[in-house]
Amino acid sequence: MTNSKKSRGGSRAIPILIIVLLLLAGILAAGIAVSGRIGKIAHPLKYVDELKAAADRYGLERSLVAAVVETESSFRADAVSGDGAVGLMQILPSTAEWIAFRKGEEYVDGSLTDPAVNLDYGCWLLRFLLDRYGGNTRFALIAYNAGHGRLDAWLKDDPTGELPEIPYAETRGYVNRVTSCMEKYEKMYEKELGDN
Repeated sequence: MTNSKKSRGGSRAIPILIIVLLLLAGILAAGIAVSGRIGKIAHPLKYVDELKAAADRYGLERSLVAAVVETESSFRADAVSGDGAVGLMQILPSTAEWIAFRKGEEYVDGSLTDPAVNLDYGCWLLRFLLDRYGGNTRFALIAYNAGHGRLDAWLKDDPTGELPEIPYAETRGYVNRVTSCMEKYEKMYEKELGDN
């Protein structure tokens, strides 16, 4: 009698174990799905067609452009900084005039809130900075944030030529944030961005 009871109890434990394992698997899958949605809320992606077109026009990684846009404006086309930088990639009107001149175009006042224009100018500037600094993304990001004149001065004073420590805390934080965001955009939006 005792052996019979043990075997019946053991046979009930297996289905319960399977149910518990299935519940845990469901909870884990739901957690991953929620985590992905939360990640996309924290790291939005808008103006995908305009972003891809501008990035491709200047031979830039789309995830890099998305990371710069998120860091600069959180994908708000109407964003304006305290310094007067405008739009998705936070471009000063004076910088936009300089870019337009270099491109052989005329800058139109107020056009920086247009996502296509802002992304085009911002991507042009990133390409210019990458070319200026031999393809060094870190240097291009430092210059995008602090200005290429300032970066040139820092590099002139740095005997290593590598600038291991960025003098401005804001710029250090900026470069770290863009780099971190770029990794997230590569993972979360691989399908949408399809980096070239």
